[in-house]
Amino acid sequence: MITRTLIAALLLLATAGAHATMYKWKDAQGNTQFGQFPPAGVESQRMKAPRAPATTPDKGPSLQDRVKAMENRQGKANDKALAEKQKKERAAQLKQNCDNARSSSQLLQRGGNRLYKMPDGSYKRFNAEESKSRIDKSKKFIAENCS
Repeated sequence: MITRTLIAALLLLATAGAHATMYKWKDAQGNTQFGQFPPAGVESQRMKAPRAPATTPDKGPSLQDRVKAMENRQGKANDKALAEKQKKERAAQLKQNCDNARSSSQLLQRGGNRLYKMPDGSYKRFNAEESKSRIDKSKKFIAENCS
């Protein structure tokens, strides 16, 4: 019990210095001096503690608003990058389709008794009508989509 009381008393004494009074006076040479204890026999002036600055409302956006705005900008940048990536992929796919259509059209125009591999993996021989129909489809696709 005594140790608790002693510790409490020491804490009170330690915090007492935090609110120390400051004084202002002029020394023998006329220089202004500041300190906690003015010299004896010198006229001194007790200083007032500076007032805490008044808190003014922040005129800028709050931290949450700034974070949301940053996330929004990042989201737009990510959307733009994704759109660019998709655009490049579509262009590459279109180029591949155009190359395939040109190649298919050339093979079909050569004619002959050839086996053609179908998309399902099977093979088929086209008659003259089927060849002409596929050539026309390839040319139409090339005209509409390929430069």
